Amino acid sequence: MTATADTHVVHTACTLDCPDACSLAVTVTHGRITRVDAGHYNPLTNGWICAKVRQHARRVYAPERVLTPLVRTGPKGSGQFRPASWDDALALVAERMRDAIDRAGPDAVVAYTYNSSAAGVERASLTEALFAAIGATVVEHTICAHTMGVAWDSVYRGMASADPADVVHSRLVVVWGANPTVSNTHWPPLVQQAVQRGAKVVVIDPRRTAMAARADMHLAIRPGADAALAYAVADLWAADGHIDRDFVAEHADGVDEFLDAASEWPLDRACDVTGLAADDIRLLATWWGTTRPSMLRIGWGPERNSNGGAGCRAALALPVLGGHFGVSGSGVIGSTSVGAVRARRRWPAEALAGPSRRTVPMHQVGAWLAPGSADPCEVLFVQGANPMVMCPDTAAVTAALSRHDVFTVVHDQVLTDTARFADVVLPATTSFEIVDVATGYGTYAVLPVAPVIAPVGESRSNDQTGLALAQAMGFDWAAAPLSAAVADEGPRIAVVPSRQFVDTAPLDGRARLVDREHGVPRWRPVAHDADRFPLTLISPATSKLINSMFGEFQSPEPTISMHPDDAAARGLVAGAPVRVWNEQGSIEVPLRVGDEARPGVVVMAKGVWLRNHAGGQGVNALTPATGDPLANGACFNDTFVEVAAVEVVGVAVAGG
Repeated sequence: MTATADTHVVHTACTLDCPDACSLAVTVTHGRITRVDAGHYNPLTNGWICAKVRQHARRVYAPERVLTPLVRTGPKGSGQFRPASWDDALALVAERMRDAIDRAGPDAVVAYTYNSSAAGVERASLTEALFAAIGATVVEHTICAHTMGVAWDSVYRGMASADPADVVHSRLVVVWGANPTVSNTHWPPLVQQAVQRGAKVVVIDPRRTAMAARADMHLAIRPGADAALAYAVADLWAADGHIDRDFVAEHADGVDEFLDAASEWPLDRACDVTGLAADDIRLLATWWGTTRPSMLRIGWGPERNSNGGAGCRAALALPVLGGHFGVSGSGVIGSTSVGAVRARRRWPAEALAGPSRRTVPMHQVGAWLAPGSADPCEVLFVQGANPMVMCPDTAAVTAALSRHDVFTVVHDQVLTDTARFADVVLPATTSFEIVDVATGYGTYAVLPVAPVIAPVGESRSNDQTGLALAQAMGFDWAAAPLSAAVADEGPRIAVVPSRQFVDTAPLDGRARLVDREHGVPRWRPVAHDADRFPLTLISPATSKLINSMFGEFQSPEPTISMHPDDAAARGLVAGAPVRVWNEQGSIEVPLRVGDEARPGVVVMAKGVWLRNHAGGQGVNALTPATGDPLANGACFNDTFVEVAAVEVVGVAVAGG
């Protein structure tokens, strides 16, 4: 498009919670975004962007966009508010925070901040600085990537990720519990380049994802059985001579203990737990044991259960045992964070020298904030998060957010399900309305984030909100320039050591296959009533949402997907309404029948707004708020249910 006096193109970057950090070219006409397209600064973008980002302007101008501060007038959850000025809203928030601190100490203020779709400065903005300065409670990010991060540190502490772009040189690519076609869309074309050069691809996933459908082998593993599969492969390698003894002698600790644990997993036991065929496990072991270079791309699927820490650690140990490092196309892909943005350099001295802070787990807000709880929380400040949709045990979360003795503030772009329970809602900017710097976690690009349009309504950034609230609290702060946080905002590609065990390695040069606290990985069966609830319900990401973002305008249909064998056994037909229930809750949704997921596994999308469900309850009405023993990470996939036609509800209840 040719620029005119009324139309111009602004180059910026995508900041959404995705590894790719795409370059964007945004067309603005008469001050309004009219097109979002691919830019050219990040070579990974390669001239195209995903459909989600193409639709991003719909959020900017959504009917649900919060345009002014709001103060609650009706019951919590009703969404009834009156407009207020920023000065009045901040004065009210500051007063409630001061009162809570005076009465119960700084632990009474809880900073429920996630900001996973924010750019570098916004992610650690002056809002975060304020909470650090006053010593507010930290909410630990246990919902996603937490267990995997702890597992990585347990095995590879201090070692950087392999370069995802290096996969073009691989001869074998193992994609374990990841669906990059949905959430890392620019990486699969790189895998295809390797395939064109003769590489094999293996996908380990309970579902036949788009990448699994194209793979040379798809292992439809049962959710939560990843440690069993990893141990079976290790045991076969030990028998077949595929352990790289020279490499592990130089670069690994705990090898003998790990292999002793693996010896407890002969093929027959592994097949029983994983639901996989012995020939398939053996073929995986053969391919991986004999093919070099090989690359492991492990996702966040394996962490979402109570065996998540064990499964992640066991899978991460396999490249060590095989010595699959040191040459182009080999290694393990983790987070590629380049550390280019050091936002805390902008923080005032009071924030950097703030008091020690207690922590609470993000996904268990329904427990620690339950009515009658002994938790001291009196003020809950939610920023960049939507716990009503994203947290397990919706009933408990609803009860927690309905408390009238907890003053809740939500800073968000749109009126989410969570914002409807707020006492004060503050309007937030989108990434099209700010200056910042973007870095992904699947690319080495460092990209400037430019203001494409003026802030919509009275929206303010995380940084502006934190600064204004700090001033209302009596702090004499000013915002430091962006240059204090980043020396070169790009566009550029950071030079980062990525040849693992060559120019990046664990802190002492040795991987650790036995955790100092938790020992070797241990798979343990999840206690549940398998007779009453024989189906495992998983809730993966979709191509429409970023977590729960965009649910206001392009929510996936709230259905449950079931394998034809399971549907036939229950006399269920596609399209019919079904009841999905367990001891925790019950929901009604339409049934979709297909063989994408293995038998015994049913699927519902995560992130669907509650208003899109006929009964106002989504998948997390059924998910437990339990935590994995390694890191207390959320266990969404430890959800066991039964499904029946709606017309037999009375029989099912009477019998249950």
